[in-house]
Amino acid sequence: MRTPTVMIIGMVLAPCGLVLNLTSTVAPAWRTLSSLLNRPTNVIMNQGLWDICQESTTYQDKTCGVANSDYFSQQVVQVARGLMIVSLVVNGLGIALASWGVRCWEEVPNFLISAFGGVVIFISGILSLIPIAWYNNQMYTMPAPDGQLYTYVGYALVLGYLGSCFEIIGGFSLMLCFVPPCEKYIQNWKKTSSSMYYSKKQTPYKEKPISHIYSIQNPDYSSNNIGYSIENDNYKHSNKASSVVSNPRSYTNPMDVTAGEHPRSYGRPGSQMSSLPCDSDLL
Repeated sequence: MRTPTVMIIGMVLAPCGLVLNLTSTVAPAWRTLSSLLNRPTNVIMNQGLWDICQESTTYQDKTCGVANSDYFSQQVVQVARGLMIVSLVVNGLGIALASWGVRCWEEVPNFLISAFGGVVIFISGILSLIPIAWYNNQMYTMPAPDGQLYTYVGYALVLGYLGSCFEIIGGFSLMLCFVPPCEKYIQNWKKTSSSMYYSKKQTPYKEKPISHIYSIQNPDYSSNNIGYSIENDNYKHSNKASSVVSNPRSYTNPMDVTAGEHPRSYGRPGSQMSSLPCDSDLL
């Protein structure tokens, strides 16, 4: 399987953001001061988070380690130091997690792990963007040497902006890997819910009660149907096709055992044999 585009974008921009933010953190060029009092016009001063350097634009002479306790004691500088370091560590963890999820040497990448790696990288970009934007807002009001006239944005601050944006874009691109797992989860949830819905609607199977009524229709009679019951010598000549099983009338009549046997002329099937224990069928 080819590596998805969102993974490629994230895995390219995240390391680029890491390198740019690392350069921005260690470089002493967050702001540049020029036209310093009692100094040549070609001398400028670059201030960063950890060091201050003074250099000449004509002779390429550079001197670092300039002391300035008022500048380093500023809250924005102290906060920027901590957040930039935390951002670098978090970005490294995010890249490692995303690399584990992408796994270019495997056939199918792990979208879920890559997406979580993108979340971590996105957070690292936010952590680095906060101190950079805050420093950019406070750089014109922070203490400066006496007689200083102009303040410029240093290249390290620009690199920090670019690195933070790369991390945010790369992290967001990797976060799009949440889409395939979410779609799969939604489809499985719909299938499960639909199956549960139909299973609830189905009524349990109930076995029909077995009827002990047996009927035979004689096709020779079109207008009248003859119904009778098995082991019953009585039959019923009517329009109904069935007769309820009942005790034979010959058994219920102690006076005349042949009562009820005469209606055989009305169309009793010749094939039925009497079940009575007598010779009444000869009548």
